[in-house]
Amino acid sequence: RHYPALYLNDGQNLFDASTALFGTEEWQVDETVRRMVAAGEIPPLIVIGIDNAGRQDRAYEYLPYPDEFLDPPVPEPAGSMYPDFLELEVIPFSESRYRVKVDAGSRMLGGSSYGALIALHTAISRPGLFSGLLRESPSFYVDENHVLKDAQAANLKLDRVYLGVGTNELALAGCPEHPGNREAVSGVRVLAAILGNKGIDEGPVLVNIEECAEHTESDWARRFPVALEHLYGGP
Repeated sequence: RHYPALYLNDGQNLFDASTALFGTEEWQVDETVRRMVAAGEIPPLIVIGIDNAGRQDRAYEYLPYPDEFLDPPVPEPAGSMYPDFLELEVIPFSESRYRVKVDAGSRMLGGSSYGALIALHTAISRPGLFSGLLRESPSFYVDENHVLKDAQAANLKLDRVYLGVGTNELALAGCPEHPGNREAVSGVRVLAAILGNKGIDEGPVLVNIEECAEHTESDWARRFPVALEHLYGGP
């Protein structure tokens, strides 16, 4: 038997808190998938975590264009090469080593923050390579919403899309109104509108805005079952 494959960026943060790069939290991917498969909520699948290049080089690897707010800056990031890395190295390796289905309709790609940004950039650069996307707290603001402008002009080919974000991405005490938090939510809504204009509308697209949730692995772990249910549990 062969299974659908969910490719997720930032592999160190997915399965084990002891390998997590930022704090001691993880997505609890293995526990969640195992539980939902056993309950019949989703079909069996294989999750492939793609480790990032580490704290120092993660931004260099994931950014397709510079982030003017990053300190220290990365003036010439290499994220434009990431779709090639997935298409020419990660996918062939995975499909030759594991019992994953080899058709694009059985592949989905996801990530959080910069990992979500590069997932969307990949879908734009390689339409049809993945059939679905999972984005948590995406960093769409980078380079004046460059990726959203690219998405507007792109020939996106997607069957299912999940978009998750919190209203307190900046983790401000008391969860106050703040332009940065509003911008994070607005970016998700703008992408949903772009997808809708391309015919990828409310059925295939789920926008999950969680009140006062922050930019952390624990928040993404809490929403992960909702993402899986949308991407794999529906008709």
